[in-house]
Amino acid sequence: MSVAHHRPIVAIHRNDPEWIIALWLAIHGGDPAPHLSAQASERAAADAIRALSAHLGAVQAKAVKAALGH
Repeated sequence: MSVAHHRPIVAIHRNDPEWIIALWLAIHGGDPAPHLSAQASERAAADAIRALSAHLGAVQAKAVKAALGH
C-alpha cells in the first residue's frame, strides 16, 4: 500500500494531566497508594528534591540543600 492511502492519525484526547491520571487509573485499576504519615511524605519529598538538586549547578544545589536544612 502506498503512503497516499494512509490516513493521518487524529488525536482523540489531549495529553493533559487529567487524561494521564485517567490512563494511569485505567491501567492500574485505581489501587490506592499505601498510607504514609505526613512526616514520611515530607521526608520522601525532601530526599527527592535533594537528589534532583545534584543536577543543578553547584551554587543552586548548595542553595537547595540550605533551604532543606542540610
